[in-house]
Amino acid sequence: MDEALRNHQIASFLDVWEWCSRTLHVKWRRKRMNRNSCLVGMAFALSKDVFVSPTKLPAIYKTRPAPLFDQAALLRFWTAQPMTLLELFLGMFTKESELKEELNQIRLKYQDNPRLDDVAKKMRVREKRFQGDWQSEGHHPETDYALLKKGMAPILAETGALIFKDKITVDQLAREFLAQGPWKPGELSAYSSVRKTPENLLNRTTRLRLWRAAQDVRILPLGEEEAMQRLYEALHHKITPAIKSAIESEGYSVEQVVDDVLNFDMHKTREDIT
Repeated sequence: MDEALRNHQIASFLDVWEWCSRTLHVKWRRKRMNRNSCLVGMAFALSKDVFVSPTKLPAIYKTRPAPLFDQAALLRFWTAQPMTLLELFLGMFTKESELKEELNQIRLKYQDNPRLDDVAKKMRVREKRFQGDWQSEGHHPETDYALLKKGMAPILAETGALIFKDKITVDQLAREFLAQGPWKPGELSAYSSVRKTPENLLNRTTRLRLWRAAQDVRILPLGEEEAMQRLYEALHHKITPAIKSAIESEGYSVEQVVDDVLNFDMHKTREDIT
């Protein structure tokens, strides 16, 4: 296999495993998820016969036949950028996704795999050591590649099968995404720049309780990955069944609330919260 193609495949495997892994899932939730990357993937998928510009796609998508993605186009997207396509179907760029819960059930089925955790961490360290040159100089050993490929095969098979069987939801999500507007030069992460929940969803007492829980963890001398894990655990612990029911009754989820606390509320002052 061509080295560049092999390394691209490894990068895709690592991204998907970080989403799937119980241990690495927090790290995945904190990564930048750029809308422009999704536009690039869509444009590439639709460029089978004639080139489609990612910058112009939001303006012309309504003129294209429905559904936007046939089986071949969806396969092109999945092969080139599986994690970006997965992020779309998880609702990272839209308010929600009907496929999110089913995809999370697949994740929960495969989330515990210490061998994959170990090889993924080792590969990320190797890439960090070589920095921008890792694709040409930081060659991963064949044993690591083989282990990663074997471990990811059933996960990719199940997630891919779910996505490919529901073309109606695929089309709805793609159109909702494209309706948000054009390419945004120098954009910030879509996931970290847009609140998923309104600020008045929780009452002042609950918001303050979550803010305090986050501050208690922030002062601890922890590494980034451990700190994020502790933050998620502390915030989830403060959300009681009654609060969870109240959140869901308004059409939101606990995960969305926790993400908004981490991305926005915990960086505010106590006075801003109260």
